[in-house]
Formats: sequence, structure tokens, C-alpha cells
Amino acid sequence: MITNLNDFVEQVASTPYIQDSYKEIMFFEKHRHDMAHSKQNMEERKIYASLIFQFTCVWCFGLFIVLFGCGLGNLKLSDTVITAFIGSTTVNVFIFFKLVTEYLFNKDKPHD
Repeated sequence: MITNLNDFVEQVASTPYIQDSYKEIMFFEKHRHDMAHSKQNMEERKIYASLIFQFTCVWCFGLFIVLFGCGLGNLKLSDTVITAFIGSTTVNVFIFFKLVTEYLFNKDKPHD
């Protein structure tokens, strides 16, 4: 016989049905949280991928402006400076693009 409320709560909490229901509820809540987290990550990845693409396009457009300026004679730069500018800009764009995309689209943990 149950004499007080604490004994009753302990007895009910120790029944297998209640424990299984609690585990299912916790699993469901964790799954809902994980799904919301994954959805937020996918939305952010789309935004950042778009921004990376836009930034890379603007960077390359600036490079072409300088090259056309040099080609038309409106901008006077030596061949060494133009070569260094093209090389460093190209390397910087590709390294920046590679690092950011590897972080955003991680193969090891695609949903984190």
C-alpha cells in the first residue's frame, strides 16, 4: 500500500510503460531539435554559398577591369606588377573559395 505521494510518484516512474514513453518523448524532441538545426544550417549554407559566389565574381571582375585598363593604355603598370597581380589574385580567390566551401560543405559531418 502507498502511504505518501513521493512513494506513489516513484512507483509510477519506475513502471516500464512510463519509462518507455519518456524515452520516446525525449527521442522525438531530440529529433525535432536536430531537424530544426539541420534546416537552419541548410538555409545558412545557401546564403553563404551565394555570397561566396558573388564575392568571387566581383573580385574577378575587378581583375578584368585592371587588365582591360592596362590593355587599353589607360592604366600603366609594368609586366612584373601585372603578372604578380594576376597570380596573387587568382591564388587568393581560389584558396578563399576552397577554404570556405570546405567549411560550409563538410563531407565528414554534412549536417553539422
